[in-house]
Amino acid sequence: MIFLPLPFGSVEEWAIYIFEAITLVLFGLHIAGHWSKANKNREEKFKTPRILKIFLAAFFAVTIFQLTPFPPPILKILSPPTAAIYHNLGLAGWRTLSFAPNLTAYELLKYICYFLFGLLVFRHVRSRREIEIFVWVMIAGAVFQSLYGLEEYFGGTHRIWGWKNIFNLDSAFGTFVNRNHFAGFLEMVLPVSIGYLLAKANFFSLRKGLTFKEKILWFGQERLQKTIIYGIAPIIIGIGLAFSRSRTGILLFLVSIFLMIITISAAGKKNTGPSAIPQKRFGKIIRTVALVIIFAVLLIGINPIIERFSPKIVAGEGRPTIYKYTLDLINNFLFFGTGPGTYVFAYPKFEKVQTPGLTDHAHNDYLELLAESGALGGGCLILLAFGALVVVFAGWTRRSDYFIKGIALGCLCGIATILLHSITDFNLRVPANAVYFAALYALAMSAVSLRRA
Repeated sequence: MIFLPLPFGSVEEWAIYIFEAITLVLFGLHIAGHWSKANKNREEKFKTPRILKIFLAAFFAVTIFQLTPFPPPILKILSPPTAAIYHNLGLAGWRTLSFAPNLTAYELLKYICYFLFGLLVFRHVRSRREIEIFVWVMIAGAVFQSLYGLEEYFGGTHRIWGWKNIFNLDSAFGTFVNRNHFAGFLEMVLPVSIGYLLAKANFFSLRKGLTFKEKILWFGQERLQKTIIYGIAPIIIGIGLAFSRSRTGILLFLVSIFLMIITISAAGKKNTGPSAIPQKRFGKIIRTVALVIIFAVLLIGINPIIERFSPKIVAGEGRPTIYKYTLDLINNFLFFGTGPGTYVFAYPKFEKVQTPGLTDHAHNDYLELLAESGALGGGCLILLAFGALVVVFAGWTRRSDYFIKGIALGCLCGIATILLHSITDFNLRVPANAVYFAALYALAMSAVSLRRA
């Protein structure tokens, strides 16, 4: 979790290899100690609906099916456009549904490791203390990214570990080359940092009827001071997100704040018993953090951020054209797709108006997933993502503990914001962001299934 964002978001081959190797080793250790008494005593069952397991199994089954060679007659039945391409290229013999089986196998291994990493987090981050440490790691990573990005941006050096970044020089980007991926990383962790602040919100309750001396002593307590310090983290992350100058990232900052307030408000009205969460107090904390971030950005200078929303810049975006041609690609390979990792090869066939550079991503995770994995595989993975979000939210509504409510709410809003950002970008194709995305699901499930004792 500490390492992955540092080498350009781990998009380099060697960084991906390190992640996969360590994940597989850790999973091997998990299997070796799975039946130990210590692990059994610490686990509490999280009831995962069978339909979600079916969606996950279906996605992996479809991907393996894409890697299976078929004779030309069978291939023509399964995917006539794929068979036609092989025929036009003069490639006879048994062929796969995937245009490039080696790249599909490469992507499949990444998907497997993302899932295994999330499983490891869920299985081994099982106590309040462990969850708290894990959250600290995520927040520390985001605070570092924000400070590093702001330092390079305002310093005018625009470097990542000494390498001069020639892209997005008018934005903060941390150790990510692309400002949108930097914004995606921060927008996932920002709600978690606010959620952690809410988890400590019971320290903010000032009992009525205290004398002046007692109030002074109350404000002087060490744990209250620590809790106030925790409020600095989301402010730093929020400022970094603003100066990423990612339009979607900035809008989703406001959306995440709105989602947290609405969710807290709805939960407060539903639960009116003695264990009800303090709706007003939670709402005030969230609004205060948001207002401080906005005030800090205004103080530093908001003009560079406003420029990104100018009609001229927005009109110059080529993404709607890419979406249109990608939809044509999906329509031609509707059921089985072209294979994970093959979008860069399949897209040019449908590009009627050539755009500058190489279009290697659809700038929409959903469209790219459907193009590569088809309606069967990609559709199942999309349904799994949203279905798991609903299941965790249902578990969240049944809990009333401050700590669980705060942590799980932060994770849920972090997941929701990156799912929304995926409509306009390919954040989840960046390994660092994909791993944090999987970790948020696992952390939320772990929190809502903590032992009530």
